[in-house]
Amino acid sequence: MDDSLTVKQSSSSVFMRGVSRLNLWFAWLAGVVLVAATGLVFMEILSRLIFDKSLVWVIELSEYALLYMTFLGAPYLLEKHRHVAIDVVTEALPDLARRALSAVLCALGAVACGYCAWVGGLVTLDQFEYGMRETTLMRPPSYLITLVFPLGMLLLAIQFAAQTFDSFKR
Repeated sequence: MDDSLTVKQSSSSVFMRGVSRLNLWFAWLAGVVLVAATGLVFMEILSRLIFDKSLVWVIELSEYALLYMTFLGAPYLLEKHRHVAIDVVTEALPDLARRALSAVLCALGAVACGYCAWVGGLVTLDQFEYGMRETTLMRPPSYLITLVFPLGMLLLAIQFAAQTFDSFKR
């Protein structure tokens, strides 16, 4: 095979392809969590209607599900540009100014999300090391609840950084 015809992929594109797959996998997982939470709420409604009894743990699990759906799905939405965006001002800008503003805002987003991932990771690690538990009915280990925050923020930081560099390529 002629080596001059093969295209070598840069390690950054291989890395971003891996991140993209992870984002997609987490988005699917967020969808599964949504379906499960919907099923739990439906069970709660049936339980109240048929047995006149409440499943007290359903609300707590639904709250955790909302947290997980948010931080599992956000990186995928950012990657695909499916998030809420207010573009009235940016659409009025010339192309170069729009790309520069996009690069600055994405860089700020990367830094902010990276910082949140770092601090969230430290908090999650502390919760794990000290064996902290939530003060709720189910009393789950706190780190299981907060673990999704630094993970989601790290993926958001990576995605914002990639979009920062993409702003210069367009």
